[in-house]
Amino acid sequence: MFPSSPLRSRLGIFSASLLLQASVLLPANLATAANAPTSAPAAAPEALTAVKAAHLLDVKSGKLIDQAVILIEGEKIKSVGSKLAIPAQARIIDLGDSTLLPGLIDSHVHLGGYGPRVGTARGALTGAKQAKTTLEAGFTALRTMGGRAFTGIALRDAINDGDIVGPRIYDAGSLLTTTGGHCSGQGTAPEDDKDGPGVANGAEAFEQKVRQQFKYGADFIKVCITGGFMSGTDPRVTQFSEQELQAVISTAHRYGKKVAVHAHGADGIRLAAKLGADSIEHASLLDDEGLKLLKQYQVHITPTLAIDSLAREHAVTAGANAATLKTLEQTASLHKQNIARAIKAGVPVLFGTDAPITPHGTNAIEFRFLVEAGLTPLQAIQAATLTPAKWLGAEDSIGSLEPGHYADIIAVSQNPLSNIRTLEQVQWVMKGGKVYKETRKD
Repeated sequence: MFPSSPLRSRLGIFSASLLLQASVLLPANLATAANAPTSAPAAAPEALTAVKAAHLLDVKSGKLIDQAVILIEGEKIKSVGSKLAIPAQARIIDLGDSTLLPGLIDSHVHLGGYGPRVGTARGALTGAKQAKTTLEAGFTALRTMGGRAFTGIALRDAINDGDIVGPRIYDAGSLLTTTGGHCSGQGTAPEDDKDGPGVANGAEAFEQKVRQQFKYGADFIKVCITGGFMSGTDPRVTQFSEQELQAVISTAHRYGKKVAVHAHGADGIRLAAKLGADSIEHASLLDDEGLKLLKQYQVHITPTLAIDSLAREHAVTAGANAATLKTLEQTASLHKQNIARAIKAGVPVLFGTDAPITPHGTNAIEFRFLVEAGLTPLQAIQAATLTPAKWLGAEDSIGSLEPGHYADIIAVSQNPLSNIRTLEQVQWVMKGGKVYKETRKD
């Protein structure tokens, strides 16, 4: 029970008197210190590291810098050049005759397990393993294309918080599709049917879905507007109405976010380009009109060429019949021809593998297919560094080796401009100033 009001007043006067006496009796400096706000201790200077190598590829100019030195302070690059003076206090990493490049970026991957018996928790754990494997292959950043229960966002945040090891992740949340569309969920009996989390129908419903992705932290939107080979739906068929796709793109752009569109069929490619898609994934059955639109609006394409040959290998292993193998071969041949035409026309290209179809950790196999389709080795490397960094709005922090950028660096044994396949055997990986792979022989 509280004391009465007069008693509370007397107690207040008594307390004030004691405080006054204490301030008189204390030395002036102690009295001031008692009332002064505490200041944080001075931050320790960040560690300085010098990475040395015989060569460094400037991915902007295509020039090799000999006797390269990269000075790193904390997780950022401080300076880059040839024969830079190395401060006495710096830790030195000498990579000998290697060639340095910025960490690579795969712009089309999926992290996590798939199939009717793989639940969300198991899928997330699988995704953590895949993330580590991909980082060790030299890919220090990923554009991940959405998955079950926002697991890609959970992995992104866990990596950023230092809980697990993996690349920098830019995630799409739940990929969007229509009922029965590509990636809409496992087929079941009608009475047990349940749509996946990204499924909607109608423009208003898709507007709501886009907003939901951003509510839960998506960095961009992935939408599947045509069928797909892996889901058993017809890749030639456009599964979205114009109003539905327009709702997705316009809502995302209103939020200042980009939209990646899965589209194999020619009609879907044309629709996506006309409505303002920021990238088109696969673009397998591209026609002349679609090519004109891609060039006119400079819409990026992510070819994912490696999956064609790998799909055939998987089909052979599974015992596919001759007719199925012939269809796959025809599609693969047409896909490569269409991507070659797009490259020749100057359509911007993003490096992407559709892992795990291309197994995680073997991502760099895509480089040779891009070169076979018409990109120069430098252009192929730029498709995995500068171009995706700009698409992601992260060109000031990743994609090239420059002061102020993250120290995301890889080393290979040969000049990749002379042998692009050297990128399939990355020897050394650093992300944010920390080494995650070291397989060089001294």
